[in-house]
Amino acid sequence: MRTKAPEVRDELLEAALKEFLAVGFLNASLRKIAAKCNVSTNSIYTRFNDKEGLFNAIVGDYAKELMDIYLTATNNARNALSTSEAISIGDEETNVVIEYIYKHFDVFKLIFCCSAGTNYENYFDSLARIEEEFYKELVEKYSKRKIDDFFIHVICRNGWQGVYELISHNKSYDEAISFINDFKLFNHQGWMKLIEIKAE
Repeated sequence: MRTKAPEVRDELLEAALKEFLAVGFLNASLRKIAAKCNVSTNSIYTRFNDKEGLFNAIVGDYAKELMDIYLTATNNARNALSTSEAISIGDEETNVVIEYIYKHFDVFKLIFCCSAGTNYENYFDSLARIEEEFYKELVEKYSKRKIDDFFIHVICRNGWQGVYELISHNKSYDEAISFINDFKLFNHQGWMKLIEIKAE
């Protein structure tokens, strides 16, 4: 078997990505992954330590970069001078997020749909919490009326649930943009009506 060829690592990552997508992390077989690359499972342990290390090697950098993009986006919107400006910034940044996800579609399908049993299985929740905290601040700053925290929690999770649905249903980038544009229109009208904006 091949054990030292420099391309083995890349082949293992590609084979692992396909295996994880097909059956999920928990059901994935290191033996099958190694066999597809004509190497022993020891080649995986040597390079990645274990199955989770292999998964992390595929998704880790992309997960971190998307999180950084999203944190930057919410911070930019947080620093806006008005509700309308915050929403406008959010629109632009949402497009950046979707573009990045679709540029690395298979990786994010792994994270959103196939990561149970890894340290990424709560990644969705982390993104939703960031959204939730931002909207709580927005409501506190601009709303004339009290809006229940649980309502904000549910609505913000729904936003990321939409992204999950796009990925899990293998929607194309064009379909995703169309969906996101409709969702933004629906979302904005609802928030603007709900908040009953304070004088700016």
